[in-house]
Amino acid sequence: MDKSPYALDFLLHQLELIKSNIRKPKYKELIKEIFENNELYEKFLIAKDKKSRNYKHGVLERVASTGSLALCIYDNYPTIDIDLLLTAIILSGFRDAVGRPFFYKNVKDYPEIAEILYKKNRQKPKIEHFLFDEIIKIDERVKVRESNKTF
Repeated sequence: MDKSPYALDFLLHQLELIKSNIRKPKYKELIKEIFENNELYEKFLIAKDKKSRNYKHGVLERVASTGSLALCIYDNYPTIDIDLLLTAIILSGFRDAVGRPFFYKNVKDYPEIAEILYKKNRQKPKIEHFLFDEIIKIDERVKVRESNKTF
């Protein structure tokens, strides 16, 4: 497969839905700045997810999928910091599209986000760290099992 089986319009709609659920002004502003950087945004749109979606728009598909999972979890556990979790999920896509070391400069002034995206920075475990890690794992496992199915 050379590109996502999902329509690009659908994936972008999912991304907009995820972005619209981020309410904290500091995270909204960070997301806005990242999306306004055309070079980063273009790389993000076409990036392959090397773990389970090794095709064009793979990272975008993963962000749409994991963001949707996070919103479902939030419906049942409204005390989690959904703004932090959704911001980290979106930014993980940009991090993976442009490279971990290069992207760090974009989040270093947000230690709570850097802790989620860069495990070595974690000072004290938080529920959002656990949820981020597990949502990514769930998504990868489901995607790998999907690709191993024989029809």
